[in-house]
Amino acid sequence: MDNNGNIFYADHALEINQPFGTFYVFKIPASKLIEVAFSMAAYSQNGRLSGVQRKLKEERIKQISLFSSSDSATFPNTIILSANFNPEGQFIEDEKITWKVNGDEIVIPTSKRLASIIDGQHRLEGIKRAIKDNPDVDFDVLCAVFIDLPFPQQAEIFTSINYNQRKVDKSVAYELFGYDLDDTNVENWSPDTLAIYFARILNNDPESPLKGHIYSSLKGSVKNETWSISTACVVESICILITNNATVDRYTIHQTKSSFFDKKGRERVTNVKSTAPLRELYINRKDKDIFEIVFQFLKKVESLGWFSDKNLVTTKTIGFIAMFEILKEALKEQKELSEFLTSLDNVSLRDLKKESFNFSGIGTAQVKEVIRQALNFKSA
Repeated sequence: MDNNGNIFYADHALEINQPFGTFYVFKIPASKLIEVAFSMAAYSQNGRLSGVQRKLKEERIKQISLFSSSDSATFPNTIILSANFNPEGQFIEDEKITWKVNGDEIVIPTSKRLASIIDGQHRLEGIKRAIKDNPDVDFDVLCAVFIDLPFPQQAEIFTSINYNQRKVDKSVAYELFGYDLDDTNVENWSPDTLAIYFARILNNDPESPLKGHIYSSLKGSVKNETWSISTACVVESICILITNNATVDRYTIHQTKSSFFDKKGRERVTNVKSTAPLRELYINRKDKDIFEIVFQFLKKVESLGWFSDKNLVTTKTIGFIAMFEILKEALKEQKELSEFLTSLDNVSLRDLKKESFNFSGIGTAQVKEVIRQALNFKSA
């Protein structure tokens, strides 16, 4: 509210009640939201997370800005906010300026920046740039706001939205997660990050059986005309050798240290229960040994013709994962790798024709059972 008693903005709001808490959905002109919203970079303060946002990516902002200025501009998804905190993270109690809900109306008394962006910072920054370049670019945006929600809970929502929901192609997610591989400490690589690294090598090494056969949905990635496996498939296949749950491991590795004497990096997952056969190699950072096992396995099945025909189930997701499930079983039973690889000679290519298998959820189990029988493995 300004000196003349004028309210900055007010509009109808819809109350939404969910297990986590209550929030309100409303629309607001982008030009007005830009004035009142801010984002805080995530950083550690006294061992706790302050702020919930990631570093802004310039290229993404440029793309959103161009889109915002076009006739096709549309943003039907919500920008998520938490009201009544200032950019320094301090809770604001002054009722003259705090956001509030009166009946079915959201009331924003002032243009002071009192709304922290939980999710949607790139969208808003892109729209902001478009408006700066052309003041005529302005339109309503949809917002969801939590009132007086503390920063730790804001971070919890942000994490749930961006890491728990599978709303994008998993191959894209894996590629994006591994985008800065070259700039990170190997010691802090979670199982899926290590698997991404291996996938990159396998897709580019001239000696690799998978060279040119791994694709993602990222722009510029093209499926091989003969056969292709997704990045997600390769990552998940490798991960089963070193972890039971890559997400739990990742969160454990990256949690904030509470003291100087805390374990660091991969050592932190020592007490996380896992039946993965190459777990110790992973924890002890013997990545070359893990890769060598994977590479020898792939070279062996290649030599047997398992990748020679796109009509073989081993060139499909269900078959590829099944192969690694069998490798996992062999390693868990501490079978000598060379002997296990030799035993694969007993698997007939006729038994791996894709038309023999169901490509629904039971397909992988079917492929595993066929290979088990040929190797005289006990059925699961």
